[in-house]
Amino acid sequence: MLDAARAADQTVRGATLIVKDRGTPDKRKITVKARETASDNTLVGDPIADGASVTIAVEGATPGTETYPMPTGTSAITGNTFWTGNAADGFKYSDKKGENGPVKNAQLKLKGGVFQIKVSVNGALGAVSVVPPNPGSAGCAFVEIVDGDSYSIQFTSGKVTNKGATLFKVAKPTGEGSCVPTTTTSTSSTTTTIPSLPHITPPGPAPLRYRDAVFGTVTTTSNIVYGSAVNNSGQTVTLRLDLYQPVGDTVTERPAIVWIHGGSFATGSKTSPELVDQATVFSGKGYVNASISYRLEPPGCSGGPTPLCIIAIQEAFQDAQSAVRFLRTNAATYDIDAGRIAVGGTSAGAITAMHVGFGTSEDPTAAVAAAVSLSGARLLGAVDPGDAPSLLFHGTADFVVPYQWAVDTLNAAVAVGLDSFLTTWTGAGHVPYVAHRTEILDQTQNFLYWEMDLANAAQ
Repeated sequence: MLDAARAADQTVRGATLIVKDRGTPDKRKITVKARETASDNTLVGDPIADGASVTIAVEGATPGTETYPMPTGTSAITGNTFWTGNAADGFKYSDKKGENGPVKNAQLKLKGGVFQIKVSVNGALGAVSVVPPNPGSAGCAFVEIVDGDSYSIQFTSGKVTNKGATLFKVAKPTGEGSCVPTTTTSTSSTTTTIPSLPHITPPGPAPLRYRDAVFGTVTTTSNIVYGSAVNNSGQTVTLRLDLYQPVGDTVTERPAIVWIHGGSFATGSKTSPELVDQATVFSGKGYVNASISYRLEPPGCSGGPTPLCIIAIQEAFQDAQSAVRFLRTNAATYDIDAGRIAVGGTSAGAITAMHVGFGTSEDPTAAVAAAVSLSGARLLGAVDPGDAPSLLFHGTADFVVPYQWAVDTLNAAVAVGLDSFLTTWTGAGHVPYVAHRTEILDQTQNFLYWEMDLANAAQ
């Protein structure tokens, strides 16, 4: 987590923001340039040691936001480090093969009083969901150095160019400002009222099952059919899951986690990289993990809270509950402890996970023991005392699922006596998984261990 006393958001005068989409995802490109003369900005943080990320947000008829990682490390292909430079001469990032995602190159430089930022995002290197908002009105680029400062580049003025669904451009904005939204946090969400279970590592000598990597190999069984459902167009959709299990495990009653992908309820898949990573890690600890597909209703919620958006949320909720029921019904087949099933997700998947968790008391057949959210929140339905405990991870600069929604979710859960925990990343955008991977894995591990009483689970 960023040190709130140290990290700051510095604003930088933008030059150009260009978002292109030439018809297919691999041809999507985003370019950000900022150049501020006589700047009082400073370079705070070390991306060579800690990495960074960039969040791009566009406003208009179809707004969109996405965070792209720029991690530290060395290329397995070229042998070169991804980040080079220093605070005096500036930092450069290069990943021309797309090993870490779609950011091809980036630069942060302060020289002779001129502060410059350049970022190039290329869909040929990785998934890019941000497209021209058709028509667009404004945008923002938010560059964050892990354990350092963030840099906001606003494009809310200047010359705006729209060419339908193929191009959105803002040039020479006349002002600058922060990309971090203003939120109002109720007093019950302050850290003094939040229990610290996610921060308490289970004790015991290693290797401790459900805490440590007990198994070195994980096997994946893909496309297991867990049900079917009719979508909003009247078509029957086959629902599938990928099952991850540790190789060589002899325990026949193991805790399970259902993972749900993001994508605004319109896109995405059960092979989303952060879900594959989490499912693999937790399988190594002795869990059974299921990453699921569910009904998608394009454009989902990318255009705001439309009637179709609500339908898509409800369908995802129903499908995720069906997945929980499937694992419970087939617990003997997959060696699962039917009383120890959790749910987790990212973005739209996190919203769905929260709904499943807070639907526990209403439907015991789809009850879960815990729910984990990365950049999600509860949007529909009530929270009751018999619902599942929850753990939420959220950035204050999330433009897709506002941070305040996560705060509201926490407050609603705490108000009825549930365990609920919110880990806040100051200045972070939407789904900053790479930048906060270790923290997410560790806190999720601790949270599930205590809430699912894994000390007393099968060993």
